[in-house]
Amino acid sequence: MFQQRKHHHRAAVAAVSLRDLSRSFKSESGAYTAVKDINLEVDAGRFLSLVGPSGCGKSTILNMIAGLLTPSTGTVEVFGTPHHGLNNRASYMFQQDSLLPWKTVEENIALGLEFRRKKRREALECAGEWIRRVGLQGFEKSYPYQLSGGMRKRVSMAQSWIVEPDIISDG
Repeated sequence: MFQQRKHHHRAAVAAVSLRDLSRSFKSESGAYTAVKDINLEVDAGRFLSLVGPSGCGKSTILNMIAGLLTPSTGTVEVFGTPHHGLNNRASYMFQQDSLLPWKTVEENIALGLEFRRKKRREALECAGEWIRRVGLQGFEKSYPYQLSGGMRKRVSMAQSWIVEPDIISDG
């Protein structure tokens, strides 16, 4: 989901713009081009689904928007500004959950806020609210190995939403 906070930008600016975006990877047999010459604009408040067969570049595009990969050519703009490096305005939910096995549900959910320098106590309070929102009450002190796959995905969703991102991406 691409959302825009009213106090940050005017509505005419696209949340994400991809301009002549390409990404190649080196391989033993030379270079492999995963994405070539992509142009795309996604307005704030819109949902976008990238659909295609396995290996066509969907995750590569999302990884470039999130700043996890650098384009070989072209630019990624986030709310009108060319973007380089990690996209702090985005939250990215990986295909496989990336929960830390030594942290509880509440600690995993609070982690993003702690990375953003929120006090641990406040971060855990916010995590408690998200635990309720995603229906995981009673599992606050559980570790990832104690959860079902669906419950782990809900922890990942809460991790993504707790930081109030402008852009949410599911790779």
